[in-house]
Amino acid sequence: MNFFSRIKTFVRQDPKEQVVGYSITELKTVFTEPLLHTIHTQSGQLRAVSLEDVGVPAYYVSLLIDGGDIHAFWAIVESSFTFVNEKEFNDLPVKLYESAQKSEHLIFSVSTREFNSVTIRLVTNSTDLLKAIHGEKFAVPPPWVAFEGYNPSWWGGNMQGAPGYYNDNFFFPFFTSLNEAEKRDYYARYNATDEWVSSF
Repeated sequence: MNFFSRIKTFVRQDPKEQVVGYSITELKTVFTEPLLHTIHTQSGQLRAVSLEDVGVPAYYVSLLIDGGDIHAFWAIVESSFTFVNEKEFNDLPVKLYESAQKSEHLIFSVSTREFNSVTIRLVTNSTDLLKAIHGEKFAVPPPWVAFEGYNPSWWGGNMQGAPGYYNDNFFFPFFTSLNEAEKRDYYARYNATDEWVSSF
């Protein structure tokens, strides 16, 4: 079962379950406008999952980005949204923002706990925000950053555990969306060794 199927199953199981620190009931009070379906929700790293199946007109997205790119994410958020409030979930701040017209909302948390990177988990009904994130083409840090010391010859195939989760949900969708020139730039940005380049 992939990550996004687990999210849908997770939110269906129990009304006490939470998505980014909000119960389904709470999400329904935040997201009240019908969801616009004007984006391609499975493109590159942007893999948005509609929560409409559980009665929430919003998308859930989990991004893994380079810590150096977090300022660009904040710039996107603050260009269109205003901070409303914050609460804590799993020892992380979860922030609620709304648009000037108060019809679009964004709930998100930022974590630096996984894969030597920044994980952003968000729920939003703003297709403009999702388009802006997609347009930014945030890079997923490569395996040699996410798993320092990992042997390149072990990469690929049917991986399990953390490497499999990282590859299936973050790295592979991102990397396969790059053209050859973008891949060369990516290798250069992250100082890829010949062994890692040949492992893909």
